[in-house]
Amino acid sequence: NSLWNMLLSQEFRRSNMRLPIALGYDIKCKMFFADLGKMPHALYAGSTNSGKSVGLLCLTLSLIIGQPVKNVNLILFDIGASSLDLLEGVPHLSHPIVKDADTGMYVIKSLVEEMERRIKLEGDELRNLPAIVCVMDEFVSFINAVGKCKQVQEAVSKLLCRGRHAKIHMVFAAQDPTVKNMKIDLNNITARMAFLCAKYQNSITVLNEGGAERLSGNGAMFYKSNEYPQKIYLQGAYVSHDDAKQLIERVKMVEQDLSVKFVIPEFEVSNSFCQVIGDFDSEDGQKKELADIIVWTLPQNTVSAKRIKEKFNMGNRVNDAVERMCKMEIVDKKFAKQARNVIPTAIDDLSEEVICLLEQCGYDIDYITEIFQNKSK
Repeated sequence: NSLWNMLLSQEFRRSNMRLPIALGYDIKCKMFFADLGKMPHALYAGSTNSGKSVGLLCLTLSLIIGQPVKNVNLILFDIGASSLDLLEGVPHLSHPIVKDADTGMYVIKSLVEEMERRIKLEGDELRNLPAIVCVMDEFVSFINAVGKCKQVQEAVSKLLCRGRHAKIHMVFAAQDPTVKNMKIDLNNITARMAFLCAKYQNSITVLNEGGAERLSGNGAMFYKSNEYPQKIYLQGAYVSHDDAKQLIERVKMVEQDLSVKFVIPEFEVSNSFCQVIGDFDSEDGQKKELADIIVWTLPQNTVSAKRIKEKFNMGNRVNDAVERMCKMEIVDKKFAKQARNVIPTAIDDLSEEVICLLEQCGYDIDYITEIFQNKSK
């Protein structure tokens, strides 16, 4: 299932697709390519270590290997992750890889402005411009980071609704994508790449049917789109870190025509168009305190407001913290005066928004995983 073999194949090099991407191999071990140009937007979903991030890397490598800068430009969001760091510096990038919410808001605003400009163009003016592919890994982390800034949600929704008229394609990746946590209309994203999902309901959300929760093996996935309305089983393409670096270095060495490249001036703090609000609409700004409480709660079987109050020397804020954990599905709803059950039993039971909060407050994935490993002993 080597991506390298797929990208070197005649089928890929001579493809009539506008934006061919290497997805993987079907059940007959035949290479499977799809046209991002027809999708026009895509969603990658799957739990931790399911192959989702590798799939996203394979998509971006397909684009930069298969297309010159004059044909496709990239905008990459990698907030709370590092899966796309290898691509920093490739000539196709319209802006350095976005790593924080403030920069992300600026870049999204710039992209919407470019979309509005392009929509007014006619015929060859638009046809001669490169397609723009905006890849957003850990999208839920970005949406949570911008908090109450509704302009961002509205801007992303505009890009989904009207981007196809301007040769703009959005690609999202999320562990548990729902309308509630992504805050956008998922119906505008018709191409779905579902890797192993933690729960049956996650598979329903992504594919409108079950199955992804039973996938086994790294990179195993189901694919659906307008062109393939029935889900197709694929073994996702794989690329090692070293092979990816070699492919990227090859691209960097090629002389490119940059005359029509879409470029966003690098973000400066003074350019911010919307104040960043803390995760989970935290009015008191005490995200670290909430993260500490969650990390203390996860190893427990039951927890009460009284115990939290004593542990963290809190006042009436403790009730707000417990209710926040309830909304995050960390603890059960209140029942009489009994202690609340702690819900998560494994890291996959945590939503992306919770993982994002914990990472921002200094608790990495390895530390969170260790909590559950010790709990199960």
